[in-house]
Amino acid sequence: MATLELNVQKRETRGKEAAKVMRREGLLPAVLYGHDETPVALTINAREFGDALRHHGSTSLIVLKGLNNETALIKEIQRHPYKNVPQTVDFIRVSRNEEVHVKVPVVLVGDPISVRTAEGVLVHSLIEVEIAAKPADLPDTITVDVSSLELNGAALHVSDIVAPKGVKILTDGAEAVAVINLPAKEEEEVVEGEAETAVASSEVPAENGEAGESAATA
Repeated sequence: MATLELNVQKRETRGKEAAKVMRREGLLPAVLYGHDETPVALTINAREFGDALRHHGSTSLIVLKGLNNETALIKEIQRHPYKNVPQTVDFIRVSRNEEVHVKVPVVLVGDPISVRTAEGVLVHSLIEVEIAAKPADLPDTITVDVSSLELNGAALHVSDIVAPKGVKILTDGAEAVAVINLPAKEEEEVVEGEAETAVASSEVPAENGEAGESAATA
């Protein structure tokens, strides 16, 4: 996992109005938690933080410059309800020797045969997994090779993932990561075929019944 440096400053101002002023000035309010220490209120440059997210993601180990180079991870980013831009950021203290729990994205690689031949559709059903590792061993993503998925209904589960060295996967092993489904058109044809069969079957007793009535009349 990449380690990045982020410039921070302690702040004394609190509350919604103070936060609005900071955001207008291109700053973000942030708080550092963890290790049973008193939370520390911070400000960070909004543009610098946005660039860090775009280039390194939200799971990188962060060195907080201006705060004795403490190391931290992003605990939570609160975003604007419709602009989707960060509003506040919570950090959690970590040491380089402690095991931490984080969620990382799942990336699918490979080209299933059934997808290449248009006989199936690959569904990415789990976009992240929770892992445990020391900060130095934290991966940016978990990669899953889906090349072996050949048949409709075939699936790869969390239990099939080979974790990188030093990483434990905490997500339930029974959860499906990727599944091959029939193309939508084929699924519709199957359903229609089943419906036609059901209708035809329901008509047979009626015909037998009519024949029986004719025989009785004769």
